[in-house]
Amino acid sequence: MSKKLDLTGKKFGKLTVIRELPERKKGRIMWRCKCDCGNENIDVVGIYLTTGQTQSCGCMKKELEIKNLREEYENKRVDGVVKPLFKDKEPRKDSSTGFRGVSKYRTRKSKELRYRAWITVKGKQYYKSGFKTAEEAYYNGRLKLEELHLPKKEDHTDE
Repeated sequence: MSKKLDLTGKKFGKLTVIRELPERKKGRIMWRCKCDCGNENIDVVGIYLTTGQTQSCGCMKKELEIKNLREEYENKRVDGVVKPLFKDKEPRKDSSTGFRGVSKYRTRKSKELRYRAWITVKGKQYYKSGFKTAEEAYYNGRLKLEELHLPKKEDHTDE
């Protein structure tokens, strides 16, 4: 049988072990920890601490999300528009037309099937309607709307 480690006082990432808990989780020792962010009473299975699987109360994940999701997202903006959202995107799986930004509709009077291209930029929607095929709506409608309403400069290069 292996010797039980005493993790009291040891630091794992942002967690400092305070004490061993009497309860077990699936037969494994639980430890009460305190996080550097001030969060106390974090109960962690010992093996998660020693293997590095748990390094904080969750605050590290939040910090990384802010950096990776929000800041990197903001860096991809051109004139307030996130350009990668519009580039080479496949249509959604539930698309009824097979094209991104193209939808079906029926005319009011004759009830004929038609296709409409649309795009939303900075919260404003733009449409081009009246196309007889989805392909026509995409190539003559959606792509033209992107050309008209998306910022022209894609990235800035240093000289």
